[in-house]
Amino acid sequence: MERAPWRLLHADDKEILIDVDGGITIDGHTATPFPCEITHAAMCDSGLVATWVDHELRLARMALLPMDKQLVDGPSKSELRANRDTSMVAGAEWCHIVDAEPVGLVSTDDKIVFGLWSRGIYCIDSQANEMWRIPLFKVEEKSPPRASEFSTISISGENAIVWARDGTYRIISIEDGSILHEKSIGVDCDLENVFNHENNFLITSSDGWAWEMQDDEITVARKFRGTIQDAVYDGNDWVVISWREDSMLRGSSKERIDLGVQIIKRDEQWQVLDNQGKISPHKSAN
Repeated sequence: MERAPWRLLHADDKEILIDVDGGITIDGHTATPFPCEITHAAMCDSGLVATWVDHELRLARMALLPMDKQLVDGPSKSELRANRDTSMVAGAEWCHIVDAEPVGLVSTDDKIVFGLWSRGIYCIDSQANEMWRIPLFKVEEKSPPRASEFSTISISGENAIVWARDGTYRIISIEDGSILHEKSIGVDCDLENVFNHENNFLITSSDGWAWEMQDDEITVARKFRGTIQDAVYDGNDWVVISWREDSMLRGSSKERIDLGVQIIKRDEQWQVLDNQGKISPHKSAN
């Protein structure tokens, strides 16, 4: 492929491949509905919900693209500059101006949960109707700079888990936005991402550290070579890709020539999509 892949998603029997420039390929057809790269994307019951941000122009949008019709190209970057207040996402079922940078976006069925920088946590349905909103984490006076900054969101069953950079996490009911529980993982960290399978979590930091947490308790801690790109739970252990390395959380590692982007399952085997667009078995000599 001409441009490096960013994320591979699935809808029914379709593969939706998003590249680093915002191009979306479905069934061999590529379109660029967004004027720049996509920052967050998830599948809901009505299609692909995604965001884009242009920091230079201080613009951000959130839109939903239906998957039952062919995608079309949207405005270019130059057209965006000329029509900054009216440029939306081509072919979108709905598209809205976002007044702060989206930070984290997940979906389940017809619910979409996302955060807005310095604003709060929001839940909308797949028709863009707001269901609830709650404030961000409180900042303690003695906290290190940016410690309580919102980092990412996970979904576990009927709850959303909102994570702060210092390892604080808040469990929220997706149904009504009520805060069910707030706690900390109890480890000094600069939390970057969280992967989960039901109530089993792999918490990762920007310096390569990862912690498995089950039932609010840390069970495994390990330092990887560089930032973790993706991780999935195979029923017994975590399958991990980090900087040019394939690993098992509790097992060995193997170097990878190209940078792994995402772990996918094909033919009952864990495979790695790399930044060249190639797919090879996890821990293979690619």
